[in-house]
Amino acid sequence: MSVHQPSALKRPIFALVSLLALAALFGVEMNAARHTTSATIAGFAMGLVIWAWLELSYLMGYITGPIKRPAAASMTLPQRFYNALGTTIYHEFLVVGVVGIVCILGAGLPNPTIQNTLAVLWLMRWSTKLNLFLGVRHFNSQWLPDNMRYITSYLKAGKNSWFIIFFDDVRGLLHLFTVFFWPARGRAGERAVAVSRGLVGSVSGFGALLSDDAHG
Repeated sequence: MSVHQPSALKRPIFALVSLLALAALFGVEMNAARHTTSATIAGFAMGLVIWAWLELSYLMGYITGPIKRPAAASMTLPQRFYNALGTTIYHEFLVVGVVGIVCILGAGLPNPTIQNTLAVLWLMRWSTKLNLFLGVRHFNSQWLPDNMRYITSYLKAGKNSWFIIFFDDVRGLLHLFTVFFWPARGRAGERAVAVSRGLVGSVSGFGALLSDDAHG
């Protein structure tokens, strides 16, 4: 919804989310140090806000890559991959940097909810992008704004690629995350741990369900 708004409205939306994400980043260490149910829920929300800012920064076209043109029909697979990476490389570095900062700030502290939430979302994002590049049976480009529509020229639709095999492995890992996190809700010694595992498990569970749908 945000990326399809007029430019005059997208800028304040992005500014607001940027402020929220900055506040979340500043609060990572304090949140990770608190081993309570309320801190766990807040950490989950903070992770989603940080991820929302990362996604908006790319889909609104603010942080992408040096290549902003469609793929040429004559490109070989390596050339298409190189240019596709060029459409997003600055943003990939941004994601690595932000997730890395969060992990460093929360390292060794008792509440890893923010780190775990971002890790699951990151795993889903990269596996999905590779799968879209190599080929999927169905792809809906309407969620992309007009100024980012050139990205679709680097994607393949109509037939699943061999990467589906690897994607199934990723989906299996997400299932394992869900199997581990959800049953642990009742066995966890502390309510905060149970809530954290349940929330992160729900994210991985949704990822598994969505990948099932994409495969079909």
